Amino acid sequence: MKQDEQLRLPDGRRIGFGDYGDPAGKPVFFFHGWPSSRYQAKLVHELAAERGLRVIAPDRPGTGLSDPATISGFRGIAPDVAALADALGLGRFGLYGMSGGGPYALATAAALPDRVNATAIVCGAPPLGDPTDRADLHWTYRTLIGLRRLRRAATPAAIAASRWMISRGIDRAPMSWMLRSIAPADREAIADTGCWESVTRSYLEAVRHGAGRVVDHGELYLAPWDFSPEDIRVPVAIWHGLADRNLPCSAAKKLAARIPGAECHWEPGEGHYSLPLRHRGPVLDWLAAR
Repeated sequence: MKQDEQLRLPDGRRIGFGDYGDPAGKPVFFFHGWPSSRYQAKLVHELAAERGLRVIAPDRPGTGLSDPATISGFRGIAPDVAALADALGLGRFGLYGMSGGGPYALATAAALPDRVNATAIVCGAPPLGDPTDRADLHWTYRTLIGLRRLRRAATPAAIAASRWMISRGIDRAPMSWMLRSIAPADREAIADTGCWESVTRSYLEAVRHGAGRVVDHGELYLAPWDFSPEDIRVPVAIWHGLADRNLPCSAAKKLAARIPGAECHWEPGEGHYSLPLRHRGPVLDWLAAR
């Protein structure tokens, strides 16, 4: 396992990435959530190694170890993925998109059909450009959306507060209060040491350079997507918890209906944090089979 790797892209930018699983295994690119980083993929390291999968988790531009770049849409990540694959000597590969990484994985699948074997989406962010699709979002997301003109100004204070909350731990207020607003299955999952480390460590790495790029990436989720899910021509499987209070399953189902031949797994009782933890094995099995 190598968590702090860097390579230089053809345009001169550096891209940071983590290298997990089996170093000689079948390659899978892991797209981290928002706000998160390459460290999130540590959750699948051991299970990926057992299945002969190599999981490469790049930081998005301006996040973690990756240099900033103009951020105009989800599809813009595909050339970086292709360049990183070329530098690592990889031909074809799978994609694993978690939470906010879902749209990036789907955009890459649409942009690189000759190189992508299959795409797994785990509690992925659906299109949120339509206000009706935002109604069931977690209240923290709805609050940020409602701020609109104040988002960029308010985010540094929110990040400072979140660092303080994390430092106090999961069992102390105000983090303990926050956990009451998520699904019971999610509270159990976050209590798992590995899950808590993944969520907090990857988040802190994402925001270590400040709020600017975090906000830029966040704005993409509220804008029309720059690709059409209907154009995807590689196998796609979606896992989403029916009890997900962060990203509503109803919106995920609308997205799935737009992806040709999408295989859907709507998991009863699972939330936004429990699903990636409890269903790592089946997701990796699906990717390994393809």
